[in-house]
Amino acid sequence: MCLTDTEIQELPTWVNKISRLSVFVLKGCGKLVTLPAISESIRYMDASDCVSLEILECSFQNQYLTLNFANCFKLNQEARNLMIQNSCRYAVLPGGQVPPHFTHRATGGGPLTIKFSEKPLPKYMIFKACILLVNKVDDDACSEENSMEVDVIYQNSNKKLYPALAEHLYIFRVEAEVTSRELLFEFKLKRDDVWKIGECGIIRDVEIPSC
Repeated sequence: MCLTDTEIQELPTWVNKISRLSVFVLKGCGKLVTLPAISESIRYMDASDCVSLEILECSFQNQYLTLNFANCFKLNQEARNLMIQNSCRYAVLPGGQVPPHFTHRATGGGPLTIKFSEKPLPKYMIFKACILLVNKVDDDACSEENSMEVDVIYQNSNKKLYPALAEHLYIFRVEAEVTSRELLFEFKLKRDDVWKIGECGIIRDVEIPSC
């Protein structure tokens, strides 16, 4: 469902009655203040540029969910914590530093070392990573790049961060194979001519049982 660039101040009551809603686009709804509870079937939500949005009444329990709340700078802390602490696949939201929720944090791209004490060790683990991007050049010089995606490389894997913006947090799930009692994470950009990693963080999320 798409309500892009409309003048709505609140969502119609029938929206939360759509049981199989999977894509919900609210981009540019500049007068929307509150986002009420919606179907847990949602897998993609784009509420970017909803500049008046403050309150989220959703639960966001779907682990396959992608959330885009870019430029929603009025979001209250409860709304931000909801996205920071849930287990969705990917989320982008305003933020100036990696939150304390991410128990392992570093300036730049790390490295971050995570140690394990449990026995036996699981074969795989799921983590949540958080990246804060910083412009290396002035805003006017990189205005076109601001709408581009940025590739982050880690653990022989690649993640696209989009849209590339300063003062925003990029949160995504990371699956890692556990081969020892220490796991090293280091994040790097595929291209670093315009952007650099200002801060990074990681926290253990969900464990995958070994077969």
